[in-house]
Amino acid sequence: MPSINCSALAAYGQRSKSTTRKIYGERGNSFVAAVEFGPRIRAKSILAGGQSGDPQSPHFRDQAAKYARGEFKDVLFYPEQVEQHLERRYRSGE
Repeated sequence: MPSINCSALAAYGQRSKSTTRKIYGERGNSFVAAVEFGPRIRAKSILAGGQSGDPQSPHFRDQAAKYARGEFKDVLFYPEQVEQHLERRYRSGE
């Protein structure tokens, strides 16, 4: 029977402004992941926004709606999994 490890990396920061009684969370986790350790590792994850920090990228907020729905995606862990989902390949110097 494979073991399943579901845990959270607790990271949260807040600041309270002296002009209000409200407290605003301003930094913390932006992902959730679950990992199954067995003969082959299986994992699911989701990001709060997207993979890219570039607002012009299609991956800037491509996971936000899935995050809101709690809909996880498969983590591509093994080389053959990554190969099946490549959008482009980087070669140094090209």
